[in-house]
Amino acid sequence: MLQRLTLIMCVLAISACSSNSRTPDEQAISYALVQDVIVRKLTDTCSDISVTAKQAAWRGYRSWWKRNGSLVEAADYGLSYNLITLTDNRQETGARLAMGLTFDIVNEAEQHVKELLAEGDKTETCLGTMAEYRDGNMDLREDSNMYPLLVKLQQQHDSKGQDLYIKMSEIEDKSHKKYSRSAFAVERLTKREGCVNPKVRTLKADGPNEVLEATCADNSFFLIRCEWRNCKIQD
Repeated sequence: MLQRLTLIMCVLAISACSSNSRTPDEQAISYALVQDVIVRKLTDTCSDISVTAKQAAWRGYRSWWKRNGSLVEAADYGLSYNLITLTDNRQETGARLAMGLTFDIVNEAEQHVKELLAEGDKTETCLGTMAEYRDGNMDLREDSNMYPLLVKLQQQHDSKGQDLYIKMSEIEDKSHKKYSRSAFAVERLTKREGCVNPKVRTLKADGPNEVLEATCADNSFFLIRCEWRNCKIQD
C-alpha cells in the first residue's frame, strides 16, 4: 500500500509540473510519446465507429508512423536513458518511475481523444482528423521547437542505443524480474471492463511491446497486449 501511495504521489508530482520545469529534452520526449499514443488511440477508436472511419484511420496511422516512427523510437530511447541514468541498477525504482510516466502520457492522450470525439459526427471527425495525419499536417516536425531535439535524440539512439539496451538487459538478468511500463494503464483498462481488484502480472516486457495478464477478484482474467503504450484487451 505504501509503495502504491508513493507511486501515486510521484505521478501527481509529474502531472503538476509545468512544461517550463522540464528540460527541453524531457519536453520533446513527452511531446513525441503523447502524440504517438494519441494517433494510436484515435486509430483504435475510429476503427470501431464505422468501416469508412476504420479505413481512413489505418491509412492515416500507417502514413504517420512511416514518417514519424523513428522519432518516436528516439523519444522512447530518451525516456529509457533518463531512467537508467537516474536509477542505475535500482530496477524496481526505475520501473515505478516508468509506470508513472507512462500513466501520465496515456492519460493525457486519452483525454485529448475523448475531447476530440465528444461532439459532432464521429465518422466525419475521424475522416477529417486522420486525413491530417495521412497528409503530414500532424507530423512531429511541425513543432519547430521540439523537432530539432527529437532529431538529436534520434542520432543518439542510432549511435548509442545498443549500449543502453544491453545495460537494461543486464539489470533484468541480475534481478530475474521483468517490469511492464503499462501496468497501471492495464489496471485502469480492465477496471473499466468490470474487473474488480485486478492483479496485473507481466508475461512479456520487451521494450514498448508488452503482454500482461490481469486476474480479477472472481478469478476471471484478461490478456492484454500493449504496443508503444497503447493497450488492448485480447479476445
